[in-house]
Amino acid sequence: MKILSVVTLTTLVVLPSLVHAEHGASNRYRSGPSMYMFGGLSASEYDFEASDYRYSFGDGSLSDVQVDNESYGLRAGVGFGFSPQLALELGFVDLGKITSTSVSDGSQIANNGFAAGRVDMDADVDGVFFGVKVHTPIEEPVGLYARFGVYSWEFSGTLEDNSRQGEFSVEGTDPYVGIGLRFAVAHNADLQIGYDHYVLDDDESVNMSANTLSADLVFRF
Repeated sequence: MKILSVVTLTTLVVLPSLVHAEHGASNRYRSGPSMYMFGGLSASEYDFEASDYRYSFGDGSLSDVQVDNESYGLRAGVGFGFSPQLALELGFVDLGKITSTSVSDGSQIANNGFAAGRVDMDADVDGVFFGVKVHTPIEEPVGLYARFGVYSWEFSGTLEDNSRQGEFSVEGTDPYVGIGLRFAVAHNADLQIGYDHYVLDDDESVNMSANTLSADLVFRF
């Protein structure tokens, strides 16, 4: 079963109990100050298949391309609230690894292509984001939110065939969007469960995206 499917099923099982535990407790929570910090873990699935690998790295000699496009990542950031339902956020996101194996027939080695044999790629994607978060009032024990902004990312790693190894790095800045649920766990702390979509397209050599399901703790000051 896909990572996101497993995490989604777990979320659906856990969320009703959290909602029930917080039901009727809204009088214990007050809107917090205008700054908060957040961080957590995520399960990522890249929209990066064999055809995308050939587009980014292929020299016409590759076959039997196998891509592992599921991974785990993390993020951390800070938010600044300037109205009861609106905040600015900035931070760091590591979307996790992408790995692949393929086989080259060596037909392009004279053109600086891959040597005959196995070709391995090992890479990850990380970067910084800046965006807007729209949410229901913080004083409510359970709420909804939406977030959107720009993600300045780097896709970097190594390529290795039977004769050599080299490094690569591709950078870009693209939009992200997300939605989620918020559960108050203390007067100044929340648990967030969210889904985010990150576009990763440099208009030249990389054209993919990443979908993440994340769990974050939020601490307000």
